[in-house]
Parts: sequence; structure tokens; C-alpha cells
Amino acid sequence: MSRSSRRSISSFFLLACGALALGAQPSISRYTQTRGATAATLEYRLATGEDSFTLSASTPVSQESIVWRIGTGTADWSLVNDSDHTELHGTRTGTAIQVTGTLKGRAVSKVLKVDTAPWYQLFGPLLDQLLPAGTSVQEFWVLDPVDLSVHRMQVKRAGTEQLTLHGHTVPAQKVHFSPAGALAPFWGADFWYRQSDGLYVSSRLPEKGGVTMMTLEDPAP
Repeated sequence: MSRSSRRSISSFFLLACGALALGAQPSISRYTQTRGATAATLEYRLATGEDSFTLSASTPVSQESIVWRIGTGTADWSLVNDSDHTELHGTRTGTAIQVTGTLKGRAVSKVLKVDTAPWYQLFGPLLDQLLPAGTSVQEFWVLDPVDLSVHRMQVKRAGTEQLTLHGHTVPAQKVHFSPAGALAPFWGADFWYRQSDGLYVSSRLPEKGGVTMMTLEDPAP
């Protein structure tokens, strides 16, 4: 896996079949993450290899990363959270995800059964790999690091909107995340991607009894 970008990320993610390719991401991008009165900076770093991407997300107290195999999904995942003594590593082989490490100070080792749907662990970037141009809906798996459970989810295109971010008007494609199947009406998160190039610019994610908002620090084209 190369640790440096071998080609321009902005040119890699192209518009195809007349539809927007969502999730294009520069090699480094920074977001303001707010939850109530608490704000922090989250930084994404993306590197490309011959057949994969390495994506990392860092905050002042946590570091999370994945290796995404093109055409398959997340193959490797790691999470370190200094605030609660968590250090986890997960790998996927076929229809099983094995997680080992330390969760809130306690040693864990667990095998989670899934099916052939992709594993999408870091929401936001790389969505064009999960939901390619011309695809309106896709089911996938996500792992909850709080209790090491897996959940089958779906993402679907949800039209276009004009966002105002940091004083800029941003025409954006909207996508909606929810549980797959009968639980879909009971939880949902919305993400927005700049129409001009598919860059992830904002999101609204209900979690843990509150709402986490993310906005790109420089959303101007």
C-alpha cells in the first residue's frame, strides 16, 4: 500500500454516465465537527494504491483508518481512542469480520458474520466507491465500535440542495443513510456532496442521543 498519492484524487473521481460520482476527496481535507456546544477539527487523509485506498480520520483524541479494496469494500480497519482506552483492529475475510484489541480497557476478540455486501466504516469519503454513478441505492455493513455489533445499512440518493457553508452557497447532491429493511424509518443521517466535483462537504448524523454536524472548512469550489 502506497502512503503517497500516485495520481490526482480530483482527476481520479470522474463523472460517469451523466450522473455525479459522489465522494471525491482530496488527499487532505479538514472539517469542523460540532456536537452541541463542543467543536473539534477532524482531518481526513487519503492515499491511493494500485487496487485500493487508504483513508484515515484524526481528531485530537482518536485516530481511525481503513483500507478499501476497489470493487470489494473495507478489508482492514483500525481505531485508537485515547479518551476511553480503546485500540481495535478489524479484518474482513469473505463473510466474516474479525476484531481484536482493547475496548474501554478490556481485551476483546470477536468474529462477526456478514454477507457479501460491502463493509463501509468511515462515512463521508469514498462514497463513490460504495454508490457508483448510475446507482440509486446500495446496502452495506457497518461495525459499531461501542459494542462491536454489525448492522446492515443502506444509502440512497436524495436529490439536490443549495447549502450555505461558511458564507458560501454550495450546490450539493444529498444522500441519505438508514438501516436496511423495516428499521429504515427509525434512524437516518444525511450527507451532502458538492455538485461540481463530488467532494463531501457536510453531514448531519444523529448518534448517542444528540446530533453530530460536519462541515468542510473551505467549501468554496
